[in-house]
Amino acid sequence: MTAVPANRDAPFRRLEALALGPIGLAVVATWAFAEAIAWPIIPDVIVGLLALIMPCRAVRLFVAMTLGSLAGSAVLWALSLAAPDAVRSMLLALPAIHPPMLADAARAVAAGDPLSMAQLGPGTPLKVYTFAWAIGPGSPLGLAAGVVLNRIARVGPVVLVLAILGSAAPAFLRRFDRLVLAVYAVAYLALYAVYWS
Repeated sequence: MTAVPANRDAPFRRLEALALGPIGLAVVATWAFAEAIAWPIIPDVIVGLLALIMPCRAVRLFVAMTLGSLAGSAVLWALSLAAPDAVRSMLLALPAIHPPMLADAARAVAAGDPLSMAQLGPGTPLKVYTFAWAIGPGSPLGLAAGVVLNRIARVGPVVLVLAILGSAAPAFLRRFDRLVLAVYAVAYLALYAVYWS
């Protein structure tokens, strides 16, 4: 492996420090917590980036994200039980969530199978499944299992691919870190432009 000159101002250097410390885990968990309730941007944006930059931290980052998603889903589940109309209104105010999506999620989880929350690729947000679970089957243990399965199926492949890429080409990624970050940002912006339209 070719040594890359150290540049303390390089964006990857700062992101490496974030990924290596407890603050990075807290950022990931907080993002996932917020996304599980109302934040419209999925946590694989930050988890994937940090896994690309520091593949050795991918598992810890994924676990932090999953724990944040579990905590946020628990809060949304409780809110949905207490005030289902208010939560439904909140969800419908978010980008790309609409009444047919809520109805589809309710049908998907009606049987109480946690696997019904697992999906590959973009689609129904976790928060929609959580709301549907709360007003449907209702079991908190089933919801927890569904959240974990959702994160494994929905975010796991993204984190795995980016961690492999980060392991395979660390020198290239650091040499062109600004370009890599720009491409990464543009890719997610394009994804959201399509998804939210």
